[in-house]
Amino acid sequence: MIDALVWFITVEILSLIFLPVTFLLFKRLPDRGYAFSKALSILLITFVVWLLSSIHILPNMQWAIILVVVFFAVCSFVLFWRRRSDIKEYISKNRGVIIAVEALFLGAFVLYGLVRAYNPEILYTEKPMDFAFLNAIIRTDYFPPQDPWLSGFSLNNYYFGHAIMATMAKLTGVGSAVAFNLSLALVFALASVGSFSIVYNLVRLCRGGIRVAIGFGLVAAGFLLAIGNLQGILEMFYAHGIGGEGFWSWIGIEGMNSPYQSSQWYPTEFWWWWHATRMIQVPGADYTIAEFPNFTFVLGDLHAHLLSLPFVLLSLAVCLNIFATKANLGLAWLKRNIVPFIIMIICIGSLGAIHTWDLPIYVFVFIGTIFIHAYMRRNEEGYRWWSGWMALSAIAIAGVFLCYLPFYINLKSPVTGIIPWDGPNTRPFFYFMVWGLFLFVGVSFIVSQVRSGLSGVSWRRAGLVALAVLWPWAIWAIATAATGGESSVWGKLWNLSPLLILLALIVFIVIRKAERGDKGERWPLYALLLFFTAVLLTVGCELFYIGDIFNNRMNTVFRFYFQAWVLFDIASAFAIYYLYRNWKPVRIAGRSARYIWWGLLAMLVACSLIYSVSAVFSKTNSFSVSPTLDGSAWHQSAHPEEWEAISWMNSNIDGAPVIVTAPGYSYTDHGIVSVFTGLPTVLGWESHEYVWRGSDSDYAGRRDDIEQIYTGIDPSLVQELLEEYDVTYVYVGRLEGEMYGEDAGRELRAYMDVPYEQGGVVIYQVKE
Repeated sequence: MIDALVWFITVEILSLIFLPVTFLLFKRLPDRGYAFSKALSILLITFVVWLLSSIHILPNMQWAIILVVVFFAVCSFVLFWRRRSDIKEYISKNRGVIIAVEALFLGAFVLYGLVRAYNPEILYTEKPMDFAFLNAIIRTDYFPPQDPWLSGFSLNNYYFGHAIMATMAKLTGVGSAVAFNLSLALVFALASVGSFSIVYNLVRLCRGGIRVAIGFGLVAAGFLLAIGNLQGILEMFYAHGIGGEGFWSWIGIEGMNSPYQSSQWYPTEFWWWWHATRMIQVPGADYTIAEFPNFTFVLGDLHAHLLSLPFVLLSLAVCLNIFATKANLGLAWLKRNIVPFIIMIICIGSLGAIHTWDLPIYVFVFIGTIFIHAYMRRNEEGYRWWSGWMALSAIAIAGVFLCYLPFYINLKSPVTGIIPWDGPNTRPFFYFMVWGLFLFVGVSFIVSQVRSGLSGVSWRRAGLVALAVLWPWAIWAIATAATGGESSVWGKLWNLSPLLILLALIVFIVIRKAERGDKGERWPLYALLLFFTAVLLTVGCELFYIGDIFNNRMNTVFRFYFQAWVLFDIASAFAIYYLYRNWKPVRIAGRSARYIWWGLLAMLVACSLIYSVSAVFSKTNSFSVSPTLDGSAWHQSAHPEEWEAISWMNSNIDGAPVIVTAPGYSYTDHGIVSVFTGLPTVLGWESHEYVWRGSDSDYAGRRDDIEQIYTGIDPSLVQELLEEYDVTYVYVGRLEGEMYGEDAGRELRAYMDVPYEQGGVVIYQVKE
């Protein structure tokens, strides 16, 4: 409890320090970006520490982090003093939204903190990997951090999100096993207020009242984090014996074959909540992961795509602030706003180092935003909108990479290219089960824009727009034909035609509204851009995949669907407000249609809540266990001898010396010492290293060398290996005994020190 309080108070203090910076950065938003002061503060502090540490000016240590915080505090105080009257006036006039943001942040932090407290263990799936990253970064003096599972190499993965949370852990002094779960709670709370703020600002920019804006901001937070996809209703049917074999055979979700009778109101089958992200697959032909935020928070992996969530929303707020700018965008604007622009680029660019898959998506949104803004103002005298847009886009693209150049220099990408998808199409039924709620809202919103958006459209322009949205399919068709693919070109077009028509409608509407420059109708254009990007992502997953060692579209669907959910969420929450405000029919038929629409929306929301509520109760065992935020509690109980040795290592070993432990494969206990200490071992989860590096060339032969260290009887050969890998410690415990026998490492006593021996665990140290 004390750790959680310290963590929360620290975030609040940092947000207060950065309030003047946020106030100036988001000066075009009604709430002046108040909700983003928290995410912005920890991002900028980490960025400065990371950058200075990467070029060896400041070490990644607590005193250095405090020094950076003090620097920002001084700068912020100067900004506050210069703008104190404006800031005080803003606070006085916006107490309602400030209270709403703080209440939502506190409520979300406490709520998800309680969920984690009832299933805190750092166990299974990717949790050990994420915790190993966190601990390795905490131990790192200078970036890039050491790979905890491949000594002598730096992490070949996106790690900046873990660095942000490691910075919080080092700043607060909270132990990493607790910081792991507090980091999850912090991401949940930051995402809550981030989604809230964007929709709040959109509603206020549309001249909606404060109470209405707060209400629909809460809708955005709920859609993002509190609902699941529609598969939850199938789980309820399945858990209560509803439906025959023919029905479930037609449904075709792997693992859902024979309905059962649950002993609880919610499903009780082991990890039933996993099915919702594995619907879109054909055994032997197509394996995908269609994650969404609620699933990821239920799972509890501190994974990169989850860590990016608050900063994705921060980037969307940056785009909205740009869209709200009253000046003409171009080089002249850039000269007047160079410092805010650099901060904006740091925010968007962070996505490349947190979760690289997200960067092109939000660069696309940024470029699309400034394009629409510039196009709307194209007729203003002296404004060269096209060259201004091009110049600003080019600088932004260069900037997002240059700001994080040390990260990219050390990254060896395992991506093999963009490959046309020649496998099965996603079943429309499954597509609806994932996106049904958002499609219902999105299509309704787009239809509401059609009448004003398509009036006066020429057939020539219609043809050009149709060709514009067909280009992804056309490129796929050419690539498929060139590579001898077996998919039907026209069958693919037919399958995608509803989504392509939707994209074409959005383009039509955006162009027409932008041409008119309707200032009262400009804000729906931002929502339409988000809808367009989200639909385009899902279309792209049907046509191409990012090549990697899996040689399928699993990762592509996984990463892009997650971001499509975020984009759909923001756009849908605003769309509901827009329909609520503007759809007020007079005739009986129109009023009846409106009531039916709201009834269908309520039904879809209720169906979407089934998954999230049930999954939380299932994952926490109905909140029946003793709560704790200590992620190491399970290991302390299950393997106390091993935990005592790990605790000794954390207390007595400084820096990041190399250790030897038994190597293993993914999702096993092997590598657990590195996981809980952050110390680099010669080889950990071998299969994960293969995924990160694209081959085994960096670690070929290490498994045999480790076996020689534990079982070899030739001291000179073993000592050569210890010297080759720069080993300081050799760990012999439970897993080493299982792999190499009871005598594992016994010969090492002859020429190594034994600083620790207790409970069946021996730690050997190379003699100085």
